Amino acid sequence: MTLTQNDHTDIGTLIAYALQPTQRPGRSQEYRRVLGRYRTESDFRIAADAVLHGLHARVLSDGDFGLVLGVSPESPFAYRVGDMPHAATRIGRLMAGLVLVGVAAYAYPSPADLEEERIRRVADVEFEQWMRAMCERLQEHDAAGEPVPDDGLNEAWRAYHEMPSTLVGDKGRSSGRLSPKCTLYWVRNVLGWLVEQGMARADSTGGTWMLTERFRVQVKDMAGEPAYTFLADIARRPHIRPSSPAVQPPAADDGEQA
Repeated sequence: MTLTQNDHTDIGTLIAYALQPTQRPGRSQEYRRVLGRYRTESDFRIAADAVLHGLHARVLSDGDFGLVLGVSPESPFAYRVGDMPHAATRIGRLMAGLVLVGVAAYAYPSPADLEEERIRRVADVEFEQWMRAMCERLQEHDAAGEPVPDDGLNEAWRAYHEMPSTLVGDKGRSSGRLSPKCTLYWVRNVLGWLVEQGMARADSTGGTWMLTERFRVQVKDMAGEPAYTFLADIARRPHIRPSSPAVQPPAADDGEQA
């Protein structure tokens, strides 16, 4: 079959939808149409995959959640930790990167978890305490002379461990709001970014985020990364998960720069 100009237009349309993380086939008849072509027409699928290959991208999933893409670092679609909100500084990149990997290990600590298509919830305060307990365990590794298999993780957990859980600003527009000099700020910052990427939804009650299928697919794709595998291995130890405290700290200032 020779593809027509309309076929190539549909391939472009499909990729355009895939690059908009909050788009869903259930909300768009056009998205459902071009996704249906990808699922059922082999020539169309081969051509779309070839275009994506040229862009250093590949399809991870074509399920009801839409076309989920994985990209290589050299892809024009690749995102970097420094591109996340308020993460332009060195400490910002360390904190955002650690929290992002931490959420993955917290939600999916085992290969079996990655195969389960069910909603995972992350309560911000409980997760922040879990991360702090994780850092305590890493401190024990360090004291025993056991190396962390990733230089970035090794630097990041130390930075996290040194920060207070909460720190509230007392001047100007930051008065009464969480400061980027505390870890709960970074937990909420990363979870908020996941919402923007279609990988999480904020619970209406506040303080809890629900991870989506898109996030599970992305974590499954990066499951061999040293930082994730190392944290996930520790996460499988039950005593790392504490109970969530009853009191919630002040809301983060989403507009504050790190």
